[in-house]
Amino acid sequence: MNSAKCKLNNNYYARIDKVKIYIDYVNSRVKIINFYKISVQALKRIIHFTSKQHLSKVVCNCNSQSFQNFCDAGFIPEGKIDSYFRGEDALCMSYFISSNRKICKNSNIENLFLTKSLNMKDKFKFNNNLKYHIRDAKESDISELISLFSEVFFAYPTSIYNRDYLIQNMSKNVLCKVAVFNDKIISAASAYLDYENLNAEIADCATYPHYRDKGIISNIIYLLEKDIRDKDFISLYSMSKSTSQGMNIALSKQGYNYRGTLVNNCNLCGDFESMNIWAKDI
Repeated sequence: MNSAKCKLNNNYYARIDKVKIYIDYVNSRVKIINFYKISVQALKRIIHFTSKQHLSKVVCNCNSQSFQNFCDAGFIPEGKIDSYFRGEDALCMSYFISSNRKICKNSNIENLFLTKSLNMKDKFKFNNNLKYHIRDAKESDISELISLFSEVFFAYPTSIYNRDYLIQNMSKNVLCKVAVFNDKIISAASAYLDYENLNAEIADCATYPHYRDKGIISNIIYLLEKDIRDKDFISLYSMSKSTSQGMNIALSKQGYNYRGTLVNNCNLCGDFESMNIWAKDI
């Protein structure tokens, strides 16, 4: 196995049987990056490696051709993302090393919030008469963005508190928009652009508590989506914390379709959180 350390944290990329994987200590999981022609034997070796690393989940977004091999290796489908691979659906496959990680801790409230969200499908209307201004983020905004993320998220699956990470994002394939009120950033959201597969992930959505329930994130997502459409992308998706009523409603309002729940998928606020998959073709 060959490995190269990631500069921003202890996570790193490696290869097992020529299969590229991402070892994610922050979220106690391994993500399989290139799954094409992956064998059951290779999958079992990755599972064994994950267990030896004391990590508790293996995940992969695979295509339909690889689906059976994942099932034969003991993976289960937790959902899908429409048109993820240039128009072909991605299947969200998971293998749980730890039985405890399979257990939903908040299933009652998760189901309640999901039902409320589904009832708000396609009800978004953009408001041009805003008291705040939405614009593209700039490098000079990074200190304010770190302050926003630090207050909103106790912990997060990626290094959004790291200045170098945010600078790197802004120079790469990430669109970030902010809402500004009285010269202060009050809300932000990003779109991570995958030019190879022509999909984009809406992520890093944050609003200061005082400004919530005013539809600010919905308006930012609407404008991000407008920019993405102009780039001729095929699909959009987002992973929303299953116990976050506001974000699930915001995505449903925008016409995203619920496509499953990734159980205890990431470390979002100091504990494992289940994430609802929302996706739509554009």
